[in-house]
Amino acid sequence: MRALVHLAMARGKGPVLASHIAETEGVPLPFLSKILHQLKVAGIVAATRGQKGGYILQKDPSKLTLLDVAHLTDHVDFGEQCLLGYKFCEENCNCVLHKEWEGIKSQIQKFLRTKTIAQLADDGARESLDVNGMLRLRQPPLRPPYEVTSAEF
Repeated sequence: MRALVHLAMARGKGPVLASHIAETEGVPLPFLSKILHQLKVAGIVAATRGQKGGYILQKDPSKLTLLDVAHLTDHVDFGEQCLLGYKFCEENCNCVLHKEWEGIKSQIQKFLRTKTIAQLADDGARESLDVNGMLRLRQPPLRPPYEVTSAEF
C-alpha cells in the first residue's frame, strides 16, 4: 500500500526507483521488489530499465481500492475466512463468533472497498489520517512474549 501511495504522489513526475521507495517508506528492498513484481504482473505498475528507469503507477489511483490491493498483495479473502480457523465461514457455520464476525467483516470490506490509493495520496487526506506518520512508523509484528511448546501442556 505504501509503495502505491508513494507512486500515486509521484504520478506525472517520472519513474521512481524501487530503492528510493524502499528507503523513503522504510520497507526492505527485497520485500518491496517482490510486491512491485506482483503489481507489475497485475498491470497496476509499469517498470522501465535504464538510467532514467523505475516504476510508475499505470492504473488510475482513484479506481484502485484498498480491497483490490489487499486481494492482490496479501491474498486477503474476507468472504470465506473464519476467525476461529474453520475451513469456511458460511451462513450455516456453527462457529460461536459467526454473527459478530460477519458484521465486522462487512465493515472491513466496506472500508477497504470505498478507500482508494488516490484518497491516501491526497495531501488533505494524508493530514487528516496522519498517513505520513503511518508510513514512517513501522510497527513490529505482534508476537507473544514467549513460545508455548507442547511439553508445557
